[in-house]
Amino acid sequence: MITEASYLLEHKTAVRVPHRGAIPVKPWIEAHELRRTLDAEGAPAIVDVRGLCEFFSGPLGRIAAAINVPLPQLPDCIRELGHLRAVEIVLVSKTQARAARAAMQLRAAGFGNVSVLRGGMKQWNRLGYPRLSAPLSRSRL
Repeated sequence: MITEASYLLEHKTAVRVPHRGAIPVKPWIEAHELRRTLDAEGAPAIVDVRGLCEFFSGPLGRIAAAINVPLPQLPDCIRELGHLRAVEIVLVSKTQARAARAAMQLRAAGFGNVSVLRGGMKQWNRLGYPRLSAPLSRSRL
């Protein structure tokens, strides 16, 4: 029985490779589940893979606990994220597409407990959950 799927990235195509005896993969987390876990002890690490402008000043805002690692920079940041290998990681993007690609990369790099926020920040906002918004810049005044 397959308990985890890791991913190999080859020519930007994901290939599933099963592994036995590993941590079960929960590929998605619903917004309401994430919201509930953020207030609990042992909350997951939130990694937002949107670009810098989207993360810091985009109209969707950002989850307060999130760190930003833009998807194109993720391969170069894998070593820096090593301290997160032992914790649950939730990846966030605008809709979920970039976060799903990031999940494949992290799983291929040996991160076992990685999930994607289903619907991304659009869903988070649709449900009215708390977020940080960009401060007003002079151009918006």
